[in-house]
Amino acid sequence: MDAREFKQRYMPYHRLLYRVAYRMTGNAQDAEDLLQDTYLRLWQKRDDLKDEAVTEAYLVTLMRNLFRDQRRLKRIDTSTELEEAAEPPDERGLDRQIDSQDEASQMEGLIQQLPERDGNILRMHLVEERSYEEIERDTGLSQGNIRIIVMRARQKLKQQFQKLTQTWTN
Repeated sequence: MDAREFKQRYMPYHRLLYRVAYRMTGNAQDAEDLLQDTYLRLWQKRDDLKDEAVTEAYLVTLMRNLFRDQRRLKRIDTSTELEEAAEPPDERGLDRQIDSQDEASQMEGLIQQLPERDGNILRMHLVEERSYEEIERDTGLSQGNIRIIVMRARQKLKQQFQKLTQTWTN
């Protein structure tokens, strides 16, 4: 596919993709960057793309995946910068770190005690940071049901975790 054909196929979606990018990023500069990255990825795959790739759903999904990848990379970069800039921990810091790791493993144990469906949905939403819409697509449940499951699972975990912490302090 040459540049002329590429433009004919994908440029009509420019305004739509920009609006989607702006909604995801929240500002014009990041939206333009995301849109540029999306078109770059399309250009790189231009010879492998099938006719189905000329749909709004495909293009928006490609953009959403690029956005998620960029967010993950930024989160990883930020955490490594923080680790490098941090001073050597003192004993209290190590105690807090050990306590938080214990709490995290206890919380994972509590999540495993939930019904399988509820635990999976909670992990998708909290750990994987998936939207209710994405979970709806994967599970077939309505967004309302997913919200209720997440809310009830959180309440149950909070109660169980409070019971655990009370037994630790007694």
